[in-house]
Amino acid sequence: MNCWIFLTFSLLSVGLSSAAEFTLNTTDKPPPKEIGESIRTVLQPKAIQLLSGDKPALEIWFRQEIPLKSKPSSANDALGSITEIALIGAVAVEEKGVQDYKGNDVSPGIYTARFGLQPQDGDHLGTADYNTFLVLIPADSDKELNGIDKFKPMVKASGKATSSGHPVVLSLRPPSGEAAAPSLTEPATDHKAIRLKLPGKISGGSDKSDIVFDLVYQGKGHT
Repeated sequence: MNCWIFLTFSLLSVGLSSAAEFTLNTTDKPPPKEIGESIRTVLQPKAIQLLSGDKPALEIWFRQEIPLKSKPSSANDALGSITEIALIGAVAVEEKGVQDYKGNDVSPGIYTARFGLQPQDGDHLGTADYNTFLVLIPADSDKELNGIDKFKPMVKASGKATSSGHPVVLSLRPPSGEAAAPSLTEPATDHKAIRLKLPGKISGGSDKSDIVFDLVYQGKGHT
């Protein structure tokens, strides 16, 4: 594996059909059986579904409590408080048409989702408004809750999902506007997202804080 795969953190655009009209649904549903047991036990027993017609294009199971390294000072600071590499949830890609920034197909399947920060280097300068992402990893490459705890192994495992070896990432943005959660939002030009509000807890402590953010499912970064 070339070293650039470890160092490059390419932005993903979820390339679902721009003509599609999506709706949002929350339903009681256990996490997929493909997810490792130590991960399944910390996930909520309900899924947030992005529906295309009456069928889910994406399904997401979030962690019961998102690990935080500090208490957010404001809603716009919430994403920066999440512990890097932490397991955030699981994702089922049900519909074809999901592509990354380079046009690589992301196959339908089951993935874990970990929190990652885009490297602050010359290769990524100006490619995204925010450096916060969900990194999707094929479920069979991420079976243990704390099995991946460093950036490079996370990127390598995620790269197995694309023919190019680039990691698969979903853009996370601070909330814009006063939309309720969960709901569908348009946080920027040519961007569509899911507004989310999740419970967070400082690792090793008892302090809790809600985390509000937009998860982009359609749109891409700057070239």
